Formats: sequence, C-alpha cells, structure tokens
Amino acid sequence: MIFKEYPDFITSIEHADVLTDCIYQSRWRFGQVSDDTIEPNYPMWFQNYYNIKTMDFVDTCPAIAKTITERFQDLLPDDFLLVRSMASANTFGLDGDYHTDWPHPDVSVTGVLYTDKEWERNWGGETLFAHPDIDGDKHSWLYASEYQPCKLITFDSSIPHIGKGPQRRCKEMRSVLAFQAVQKDALKERLGKKDIAKT
Repeated sequence: MIFKEYPDFITSIEHADVLTDCIYQSRWRFGQVSDDTIEPNYPMWFQNYYNIKTMDFVDTCPAIAKTITERFQDLLPDDFLLVRSMASANTFGLDGDYHTDWPHPDVSVTGVLYTDKEWERNWGGETLFAHPDIDGDKHSWLYASEYQPCKLITFDSSIPHIGKGPQRRCKEMRSVLAFQAVQKDALKERLGKKDIAKT
C-alpha cells in the first residue's frame, strides 16, 4: 500500500479548533519549499510547530496542533521520534514540487491531515505519489489521495510525492497539518549524534 487513509481522524470539535487556532491565525509565513535543490524555487505558506534542535514543540504551537501531532505519533512504533509538525498552505498557482522527506525507505513516516472546512473535487488539492511499478518496471505509477477535510494520510517518507495546489475554480487556500517521525537509530545516524535528547 502506497499510503494509508484515516477518514475523520479528528472530530468536528477538533476540526473547529484547528481552523480557529491554526488555519485562521496570522502566524503564516511565506517561504516553505518542497525541495530546495530545484531552481527556481516556488515557496508556499507555512507555520512551524516543532524545533528539531530541541526535539520539542515551539512555544507558539497551538494546543490542538500538539494534540493531533501526538495522535499521529500513536500510530507509529515507540522507537520513532518526531522531527516535524507544521501547517502548510497553497493558493492557486503555488503547487509544491515532487520530493521525498527522507532518503531511505522503512525508517520514516510522513502524515498529512487535510484541514479545510469544506472541499469540492474540482478544487484539486490532492496529494500525488510516484511509485515504481510492482513488477520492477522502470516507469512509475501515480497514485492520488483526494483532498477530504479531516482525513489523515500516512506514507513512507521516502516515496516521491507532491501536494497539489487548488485549481482555479477554488477561491480558498488549500491547507494541511504535516507531521514526520523517524526511527531513532536512523535519525541518530543522519544527524551524526551518539544520542538524542528525547528518548
């Protein structure tokens, strides 16, 4: 399975809190890119909720974002450590780029929670995955997770993926909460550390 879906991962009350405390706030900054090796870069909107240097949530992280991030962590083995919790948003014309969140398979999981209040299929906003053919063909197949409010998707962070921006019919911002966790030993190796603060 390329990705796993969790419809209604948050309740209607939690959804309202996400909108009020995260999406409708003025914390948005412009400058997040999917892959900083691609030129030219086309940035998107973002809010950062987690500091990987301290391995802890930032002081400005809304309580609801922390709660949902911890629920994402509950889906994973105990030896996976959080490395990212953030909000991300695209407006029309601000698609991401195909990218991976981790270079190696089986040691990192990414989660994406679709957060908008309502969404129509013709508005776009889907997450696309490029994955090799199961028969080992050199060509890739594209798989899509349709944008549906309150749905969480999880997938191996090494799979190339892209968050599509909204289509021109959509007058709204396409927003998500995004999370990532990495297996402890793989993270230590990547960071070149003997140990990590939070265990």
